Amino acid sequence: MLIELAVSLAGIAILIAVSWLLGAMKSVAVTEEAAQDRLAFDEPDFDVGEWFFGADGKGAAAVSADGSETAVVFANGDGLGTRRFRHGSVGVERHGTIIEFRMREPSLRAVRVVATDETTAEQWVLSLAGARL
Repeated sequence: MLIELAVSLAGIAILIAVSWLLGAMKSVAVTEEAAQDRLAFDEPDFDVGEWFFGADGKGAAAVSADGSETAVVFANGDGLGTRRFRHGSVGVERHGTIIEFRMREPSLRAVRVVATDETTAEQWVLSLAGARL
């Protein structure tokens, strides 16, 4: 019985490891067309004012036309995911060229979008905070 239990636990551990590896290897790219299509599908009433596309192809952010909301599109395994939020409800931090949206969700703690350089990242953060440049 102990052998059967050990084999079962090992099998479960292998399945979890393979699942994690496949999820960690984000194979989809967040292109302009893909991000716009995904956001239009998930949030049809979101009126985009300005887009910010990540340099690494793993994320994008859009500020609403009225400047009150942001939506992010991000690589999630072999597909794309979206989150929409009002300004101030999600923490936005800049770490060099990385802009991090702190979601505080159990399944999605943060979304990272990589800017091409630090100046661009700073402009993104200011724009996401509501300051128009």
